[in-house]
Amino acid sequence: MKLYADRPTRLAAQLFADLMTVAWIVGWVLLGRFVHEMVSALAVPGEKMDDAGTSLSAKMLEAAGKVDDLPLVNDGIAVPFEGAAKAADQLRAAGEAQVEAVSSIALGLAIAVVVVPVLMWLMVYVPLRWRFIRNATSTQRFLEAGTAADLVALRAMSTQPLHKLVKISDDPVRAWREGDVDVVTKLAALELKSVGLSAKRLARPSVK
Repeated sequence: MKLYADRPTRLAAQLFADLMTVAWIVGWVLLGRFVHEMVSALAVPGEKMDDAGTSLSAKMLEAAGKVDDLPLVNDGIAVPFEGAAKAADQLRAAGEAQVEAVSSIALGLAIAVVVVPVLMWLMVYVPLRWRFIRNATSTQRFLEAGTAADLVALRAMSTQPLHKLVKISDDPVRAWREGDVDVVTKLAALELKSVGLSAKRLARPSVK
């Protein structure tokens, strides 16, 4: 698989783009992590409510038990303590709900911060990168199979835009058929350049 171009300028551009893509992803991941931590900090009051409610409920139930154990004391005297314990349980439940809500929001925001910009970039970058890899790999295999410049030139006439072909010859098809070595070589070099390969990979033209 051909991942990078032979030509130095295009190779440098590809390496730079790959590094920038990695930096882009890492940067948004770090930002997403920061957002998650910042939003999660809003859960602190809920955690305190949870802790306070749990502690208060335990103490009220303990006090109700002790009061019930006292001699000569009406059993109903423990009811207010039990009521306070239930109120503390509600406070604890409210704290838990707040913590869960904040946690969900923090996670959702963090994912959105990371996924949206990263996905938008990858939707543009990956197809372009894959197209180069596919074309460069297929052309490289084409050459490794012993293909001469004339066949690469033929491919150029089927893939390259007309405005580039006419710069090489007013009638590139006729020149190819007649075995014009100069035109064939230029056409082949144009095709290789478009896929990022060096013209040095070419075998000598086999047309005559």
